Amino acid sequence: MLTFGTCRLCLKEAELQDSHLLPKALYRMIGRASNRAHPDTVQITRRSQRKSSEQAVSPLLCWDCEQRLNKNGEDWVLRNCYRGRGVFRLRSDVRKRLPFPDASAEIYEAIEEEREKIGYFASSILWRAALCDWICRGERYERLGLGRYEEEIRKYLNGNARSPDRFGVMVVLSLLNQPWLAMCFPIYYREGSYHCYRFHIPGMTFVLTVGGGVAGDLDRVSVLQPPYPLLVTDYGDRRVQDEMMLVGGNVPPRGYQAPLVDGTEKG
Repeated sequence: MLTFGTCRLCLKEAELQDSHLLPKALYRMIGRASNRAHPDTVQITRRSQRKSSEQAVSPLLCWDCEQRLNKNGEDWVLRNCYRGRGVFRLRSDVRKRLPFPDASAEIYEAIEEEREKIGYFASSILWRAALCDWICRGERYERLGLGRYEEEIRKYLNGNARSPDRFGVMVVLSLLNQPWLAMCFPIYYREGSYHCYRFHIPGMTFVLTVGGGVAGDLDRVSVLQPPYPLLVTDYGDRRVQDEMMLVGGNVPPRGYQAPLVDGTEKG
């Protein structure tokens, strides 16, 4: 069935596509890399585990704007994130550079293409999460609140403005030899004066921040600002592992930190 309406990105009347919250190709990539025989993904919540081909979609964008999002960020990020079987192009590329001296973690400077593609991709996911409630496999994911940043990010994604002020994108690459073939929708939390939104795709964790007062630690680790850092740490790995344990009903004792384990893959 065709759906006509106002495209939420360019604001023009058009036939609307089934827009995805996370890229359609990401579901396919994870499914094929984790199980070639049955390439559907498994959705894990506190209530159930469901293997299905169903994805989170909503009629939001016109064809041209779908292609804009793909060209300006999605295609590049999906080619350079962890793709299974040891293929992690972005981490391989950054480790050919000299790390930041005297840093307490493994940190590298992102080149212009990396920060542009990553910044655009992460912004587009956050913006889509704020447009509507999303339904996937019987679970409702409530829209995020971005306030004035929703319109500012829209203008940036549409090519009418630069990325908003007081807006940061921290990118953490997995430290594991075999990162988890997992993804999650953006979640909201507060850290000091910052509004934070975190989501994950294989090998990459994104933390987007808005607001904040005087420039602080989160501003200094944004890939959008000098010195344009890309981090390789276990931060994202621990968040993924902890969240998978929680939704699986495994609550560790207070103060206990489970050892990190590699993700699992099937040949």
